[in-house]
Amino acid sequence: MRAAELQEMYDLEESYWWFVGRRRLVADLIRRYSPAPEPRILDVGCGSGGTLLAVQGLGQVAGCDLSPHALELCRQRKLKGLVAASADALGFSNESMEVVLGCDVLEHVEDDQEALAEMWRVLKPGGVLIATLPAYPWLWSSHDEILGHWRRYRRREVKAKLQEAGFRVELLTYAVSAVLPAILAVRLAERIRHKPTRPGQSGLIVLPPPLNRVLIGLLDLERRLIPRTGLPWGSSLVVVGRKVVSGDS
Repeated sequence: MRAAELQEMYDLEESYWWFVGRRRLVADLIRRYSPAPEPRILDVGCGSGGTLLAVQGLGQVAGCDLSPHALELCRQRKLKGLVAASADALGFSNESMEVVLGCDVLEHVEDDQEALAEMWRVLKPGGVLIATLPAYPWLWSSHDEILGHWRRYRRREVKAKLQEAGFRVELLTYAVSAVLPAILAVRLAERIRHKPTRPGQSGLIVLPPPLNRVLIGLLDLERRLIPRTGLPWGSSLVVVGRKVVSGDS
């Protein structure tokens, strides 16, 4: 990710609806699926540190990112336990984590299967991977290119990749469903015009505070529904995979 996008993330991460909704969901999933009451948590591709900041009260946290600028932004948040490492070469010991987070990171890795194998390696038996990913290849746009994505994902593809890596999939659902029609409209407008709506910029559009609060409220509603029923569509996918041990079914 370019320095400009990292700085934009740093500036918006604590208030922007999409980031707020995602980190609240991730924190809830840690509480629900962690095998330990105070787990050791690794945030892979921690970016500017917003998720690390949000979950540091849930256990012992560590973060890694390949970008020196990202790690510097994390340090500006007074975060510790930071390591310069990529998702496919994590640099942590085998079976050293109860929870691994991959918040919109696998799409940035050319060989995502190798990254999943690394996440599996550092998890203790019974530990969980909690990941969010961009959904639907047909939603591909300049936003993905600017952010350095290799792909967007299909639901069945995510399940197959986690199972191949040795995970038991315990949750797999769409998320960010309420705004999918608006996202689709923007993508269609780009294709009709044959150019991005915001050339050279990511898809983060600063909204009026009242609308930002409404969208946070919608994602809070989704967060309550996801563990019960899941969601049938959305611009993101959320998956929880558990590292199975010998004899588990």
